[in-house]
Formats: sequence, C-alpha cells, structure tokens
Amino acid sequence: MNAAKKFALDVGWVFIGSMVVLLLHFLQKPIMARYLGPDGLGLFSIVTMIAGIITLIAGLGINSAVVKYMAEYKDNKGKLSAVFSSAFITVAIFGVVASVVLFAFSDKLAGIFDMPSLSYLLKIYAFVLPFSLMYGVIIGFLNGLREMKYYSLINTLNSIMIFLFILTFLFLGFGVVGAVLGDMLALIIVLIIAGIIARKFVHFTITDYRKNTKKLTSFGSQLMFGNTINIINYQADTLLIAYFLTVTDVGYYAVAVSMSRFFWRIPQSIQMVAYPATSEYWTKGEIHPLHKMINNSMKYSARFLLVIGLGVLFFAKEIIIFLFGQSFLSSVFPFQILVIGTVIYGIVIPIGGTFAGIGRPDLSLKIAAIGATANVLLNVLLIPRFGIAGAAVATITSFIIIAALVIHFTIKLTKVNIDTKWYVSLFTITLIAIAAFSACSDKIPVHILGSLVLSIYAIIVFLFFLSKEDKTTLKELIRSIVSRRGS
Repeated sequence: MNAAKKFALDVGWVFIGSMVVLLLHFLQKPIMARYLGPDGLGLFSIVTMIAGIITLIAGLGINSAVVKYMAEYKDNKGKLSAVFSSAFITVAIFGVVASVVLFAFSDKLAGIFDMPSLSYLLKIYAFVLPFSLMYGVIIGFLNGLREMKYYSLINTLNSIMIFLFILTFLFLGFGVVGAVLGDMLALIIVLIIAGIIARKFVHFTITDYRKNTKKLTSFGSQLMFGNTINIINYQADTLLIAYFLTVTDVGYYAVAVSMSRFFWRIPQSIQMVAYPATSEYWTKGEIHPLHKMINNSMKYSARFLLVIGLGVLFFAKEIIIFLFGQSFLSSVFPFQILVIGTVIYGIVIPIGGTFAGIGRPDLSLKIAAIGATANVLLNVLLIPRFGIAGAAVATITSFIIIAALVIHFTIKLTKVNIDTKWYVSLFTITLIAIAAFSACSDKIPVHILGSLVLSIYAIIVFLFFLSKEDKTTLKELIRSIVSRRGS
C-alpha cells in the first residue's frame, strides 16, 4: 500500500471512530445538562478540567514522546518493547504522586473557586489519575505504530463506556457524584482492554529503563510545557469565569465551549495520523510527501470546518434550545462567537504535531506561551466587564494568534508552499454567505434561508475547492473502508 493510500485509510479509521465519539458527545452533554442543570454541569466541568491539567503536568509529555519513538522504532521490536515498558512504569509512578497531590490540595482548590462541593469530588477523582496516564501511553503507542484500527476501537469504546456509565448513574439519581464515578469506571475498564491489545505488539521488559526514561522525559517535557500552555489556552476562560463569576455561568459557558469544539474531532483525527507520519517523512528526508501531506491536511480540514461551522453559526439558537432547553439560552451568543475562532484554529490543528515531528517541540512551547499570555490577559480584562461573552472573545483572539504563528513557522522550517489564493477564495465565499444570511434573515424564515445558503455554499466548495486527486482519494477511502467492513 503506497503512502497516500495508507494515510487516507488511517485517517478513515480515525474518522469513523471520531464520528461515533462525536455522536455520543453530542448526546451526552445535553442529557447531563438536563439532569444536572447549569450548576451541576459547571461543577462537573471544573472537576474534570482541574484533574486534566494535573494529569497533563504529571505525565511530563511522555505519552506524546511515545508517539514519536514508536514511529521511529516500529521495525525494532526490542527497542519498541523497552521504550513502551519504560514509559508505562514511569507514568504509573507519576500518576500515584499526582493522585496524592490532588487529594491533599482539594480543599485549597475548592476555597480558591469558592465551591465547597468541589473538594469532595476532587478527592474521588484523584484515584483515577494513574489509570489515566497509563491509558495515554497505550493510546500513544498505537498512534505511533499507526495501528489506527485499534486506536480508533479503544477511543470509541472509551467514549461508549463513559456515556453508558454516566447515564446509568444519572438515571439512578447520583447527580454530579455519579457523573464523576461513571467517567472514572469507564476509563479503568477500557484501560484493561487496551492493555490486552497492546500485548499483541510488545512484551514487558525493564531493559535500559533509566536510559529510555531519560530520553522520554527529556523530549516529552518540552511537549508537556507546550501542552500545558495549550491547556491554559483551552481552559483559562472557564477557570477565570469560575473565579470571577458563578458556577452557573461556568455551566452556560461549558455548553458553548463543548458545542463549538465538537467538530474539532475531525482535524484532530487527521493530526493523529499526520504527527507520526511527519516524524517518519522527516527522518527519511522525504520532503515532497511531507509538503503534500501538510497542504492536503489543512485543506481537508478547512473544507469540512467551514461548511459545518457555517451551519452551526446559522442555527446556533435552534441547536441550543433543541439540545439543552430554554434554560441554556444564555449559551447562544458565546457559542456563536466561539465558533468563529474554533473554525479558524481548527484549520491548523492537523499540522499541530509538525514541530514535534521534525524535532522542534520548543517551538510549540513558544507559540503556545504567546497565545496563552494573550488569552489570560484578555480574559482578565473582558470577563468582569462583559461576562461569558468577553471570555469567548478573548479565547478566539488567542486561537487566531496561535494559528497565524503555526502557519508562519511551518512554512519557515519545512519550506512548504501554502496555496494562499485557495484560502483567500474560500474565505471570501464564506464571508459572502454570512453576509447574504444576515441581510435576508429578517425577511425569510431562518430554517429555510439557512438551509438554502448552506446548500449553495457546500455545492460551491465541492465543485471548485476539491481537486480531482482529492475526489479520487475520497472514493478510494470509501471503497477501502466498505470492503474491509464487508470482509
């Protein structure tokens, strides 16, 4: 199988899994919102957010380093097993330490946010941190090997289990505590299954443990700092809303954020394949395939996100009311603001692993730091004055800054030629579609007008912004997936 077909098929597996995850995510958040209300949903969001930040820091970026080294050592089973085993042992130890730290500081964190119930929930969730880190290493291992079939299977299974466990506990009346427990139990069960799958490819060994751990932590820590700052970019708005405003505002904003970012799963699916492929191409000096992959990845993402983003922008109010009810109307305006930034940033998500793949993870850190600084400063300035809408504006501004810097340095380091004319044309058509919708929205019912404008826009994108090669690749991808499912 040639590189293009392999890449397309890998993306196809991740895409299928992402569609299932997307559907579950689409159903889970509204159900949780209706059972827990803005207050309960806000509390659950804060718990998972704090735990996620601590897990990210505790892992020292080892899961991301595993992706790189698995891609490089995939033809050497001895090194593969040694590096994987070292990573697994190390994150298990780090996870136990992180659990103790979170448990010890739970009261302090609850005091900072003035949320007494937060302490008890954090103490419960602390137990799962080692399992979360070990799960991340296995996922990184499969990603690095480009075993995307298993990667997608495990990720999809995890989402299904989370969905079922959380809903079961909510139906039984356990409230926020039940949602937290459901999330934890699902992860532990899926980790066991993932471990069984991983044993198909490696054996457990402590050979060169110190050497491998030093290598993993050295490379991973650079990524960890960048990823931590990225988390600040993704979560600073919610954390500062919790600090300046109320848990109810956190609940409203959590809905806006989750709905605006749910379609990131598609470009993230592309990135999961592009990152190890970038490392492989760069190591072998295969620059032309690398350039082609960068361009195609961004264009695939742009087409998808702009079509979906436009539809979401047109029907934002109807979507929120249908899924969450009238009580979440306050989420509509920040939702519309966030969609703009998430679409623009989403276009560069597929190439987000480029710097790490070519051995420059320090650049990811620097770019993320610039974006995070702008994000925090703008949130501090805008939230007290404009509430959650101010948080949305601050966040999309930081996303746009990061996207511009990623494109600039990708061009500088890889010498790739970005088709600027193609993007200018596509964004011009998008602005015309938005202007047409805005001009006629008072005269024509929204559902008719939005559907008409969106249909015309999608047809134009398909006819004029999809190359013959893209159409051929798409057909081959569909045939490959259908034939494998039928076999």
